[in-house]
Amino acid sequence: YKKAIEINPNFAEAYGNISKIKKFEHADIQIDQMEKIYSTGNLKEKTACVLAFALGKVYGDIGDNEKAFTFLKEGNALRKKFLNYNISEDQILFSQIKTSYELISGSQPKIANEEVMTTPIFILGMPRSGTTLVEQIISCHSKVSGAGELEFSSQYGLPLIRGHIKISKESLKSFRSQYLDNLKKLSNGKPFVTDKMPSNFRYIGLIRNTLPEAKIIHVRRAPAAVCWSNFKLNFVSRGLAFTYDLKDLVEYYGLYKNLMNFWKEQYGDYIYHLDYEKLTENQEEETRKLIEYIDLP
Repeated sequence: YKKAIEINPNFAEAYGNISKIKKFEHADIQIDQMEKIYSTGNLKEKTACVLAFALGKVYGDIGDNEKAFTFLKEGNALRKKFLNYNISEDQILFSQIKTSYELISGSQPKIANEEVMTTPIFILGMPRSGTTLVEQIISCHSKVSGAGELEFSSQYGLPLIRGHIKISKESLKSFRSQYLDNLKKLSNGKPFVTDKMPSNFRYIGLIRNTLPEAKIIHVRRAPAAVCWSNFKLNFVSRGLAFTYDLKDLVEYYGLYKNLMNFWKEQYGDYIYHLDYEKLTENQEEETRKLIEYIDLP
């Protein structure tokens, strides 16, 4: 990245990537370089967005929180503008999730007692809640393959939730087979595979009715910490458009919390609720309880 900046001192993406991998100090020459480029005022909006997030990270690192927030607010506003997002999109989706759940639970397919070669472990919750750490811990086990963030639940499940595919025993069984067939390809011959796509919390009703053998781990983190952690990052994914406005973030967190309470009422202890703060403070004890829930030695 430094070499790229030598070649092109105005290369915003290089500064953006440097900001993600280093902790800045007051004397860093890149700070003045970024400030100079940003202050010209005639940047393309995408360039300004990248630099605003980078400068937000810079000033957070050196302890100037007021300046950090100013830059982050500007970067987030630009990103939201590009994505043309409105929180009503997710409000509608969460309403559809609850409506479709009644149809899904009423059409639960009979799952034969065939031996399942690959058991999914869903690690889910809000983005930036600690799902990556939890997956890293679990996938250290010799019987677990860590597969990262998989799109399968959304790819095959969202059309059912939204009503684009009619919910029936056949369509639910199709979801099951599509998910498991794709998962098996990532198993490396191991009996358990982790899927740590955080947004899978939206599909818990679908998962429970079609993949009853699955393990579901819900990672919880303090609301202020998780929302602020989202606001600080310029995500690649378009699916996280709710993170670029503090009001949207708070509203989305409320939708998430409400839905998780709904699943808790339906399924109780079937879902394992893991407290991120407890895990970081007392890792061994929390890990032992986690492994016991998964039924691993």
